[in-house]
Amino acid sequence: MRHAQLLVIVFALLIIVPAIAPSPVQAAPDLQTVQPLYTQRDRLVTFAGSGFSTSQVYYLWVKGPNDNSTYYTGKSFSTTPSGLVPPEITLSISAHWALGTYVVSISTSSTLDNSQAVAHFGLWGTAKPLYQRTESVIVVGGGLFPGASFKMSIRNPAGDYIHLATIVSTSKGDFNYTWRIPGDAITETYKILIDGTGTFDDPQQDYVSETRFTVTLATLSAKVIEQPSASYQRTEKAKVSFTLRYPDGSPVVKSMINIRPVVLLQNQTMLAFAAISLVDEANGVWSAEVKLPINASISTRYRFELPASSFEDGLGNKGDAVDTFSDFFQVRNATLVITTEVNGTQIQIPFGQIGIISKVTYPDGMNLQNGTVRGYLSTGSSTSDLKLVYDPSIGAWRASYSSSFSDLWRVGTWSLRVEAIDIYANSGIKTYEIAAQPYLFFGMIGLLIAVVLFARWTVSKFGRKTYFRIRRLLQRLRRYGTTVGPT
Repeated sequence: MRHAQLLVIVFALLIIVPAIAPSPVQAAPDLQTVQPLYTQRDRLVTFAGSGFSTSQVYYLWVKGPNDNSTYYTGKSFSTTPSGLVPPEITLSISAHWALGTYVVSISTSSTLDNSQAVAHFGLWGTAKPLYQRTESVIVVGGGLFPGASFKMSIRNPAGDYIHLATIVSTSKGDFNYTWRIPGDAITETYKILIDGTGTFDDPQQDYVSETRFTVTLATLSAKVIEQPSASYQRTEKAKVSFTLRYPDGSPVVKSMINIRPVVLLQNQTMLAFAAISLVDEANGVWSAEVKLPINASISTRYRFELPASSFEDGLGNKGDAVDTFSDFFQVRNATLVITTEVNGTQIQIPFGQIGIISKVTYPDGMNLQNGTVRGYLSTGSSTSDLKLVYDPSIGAWRASYSSSFSDLWRVGTWSLRVEAIDIYANSGIKTYEIAAQPYLFFGMIGLLIAVVLFARWTVSKFGRKTYFRIRRLLQRLRRYGTTVGPT
């Protein structure tokens, strides 16, 4: 009986004790990414995790650097029989992903993130894969232990280390660094390496990661900063000014020698090519000018063009990517400049003479040698035409005018109009004033009259006495002749 009771008690204890004893504690799920740092070249984020329940469906949530909270990725999984995250659970890195620190969370719900396990990883690299010379490479990333320092090195296509830096991560495990590409940098693919100790989830973890970017020749930007004048005369210099800048906005201050990148156009016809010179180094202002031909077509459809890629800085950088045009301007006939010298501002009538020397030049200062230069002396309705002749010894045109008795009717102020024209219809006119006076002539007449009158007065006063004296003298001579004659 007692044995039976003992067996019943033992059996009851075997049933009750396991029911009231605490269950063994199961280890919390563990999650980490296979790499602490990723780049766009890695394409996939892969996971390693253990300690998950084999009877539970789990959901993958993620939070990016610009997100306020985690969001469901649409991926779920059941663990392997040993409670591991299956290897096919990955995240595809797309080009639009922001660079920085990411949070990955495992939840038992697709509508609420209850964070059964959490891991961090960093996505880092350059802000864009392709840069031009002089642009600044912006290196951004995350996933590092907050406040930890690490080394960054940049290698050029030749394998040379061209830049080294020590960087400290922010309190969020992120970093941001900028490096300006020199204007003469080697083009091709560059490597950036970061290495240090301390990832977001493990301050003792060592890491080395590499990314790449490509450098190309710089495309310079061009802009017309000073337009040509609205109108020019033939032989004048038409001018235009451009600003030339590198992609980073710095001024271009060097040019390949012996290039003539600027074109003078009339409508779509190329008329001339012009060199370009630096006139303002601080602002990268370059100027070009073209002397307009003496026979340039009269038109309002002239303009300058800086064709795409026609300018080069001597380092292979060219600009602009598109043609740059100035405003249209007009070319008109040249107005000849006439400078006349007259040997005196007066001429006596008659028997007076004036000499005319006229220097005739184009707007650029060149002498007119082949053309027609005429002078017109006019007063009232009467005009005298003078043809001037070119004298190469003085580089000027000569003519003279001698007054005559007929000019007595033209006393007063004469107008001298000098007109010049060449074979291309370039012309000029200049007018001068000359005083025509008969004072000398009238003075001479007055003097002659005075002499005559004086002679007459002298004769009238002293003539009779003289006559009688001469008469008596003659009579004496006759008597003397009679006395001494032959007997």
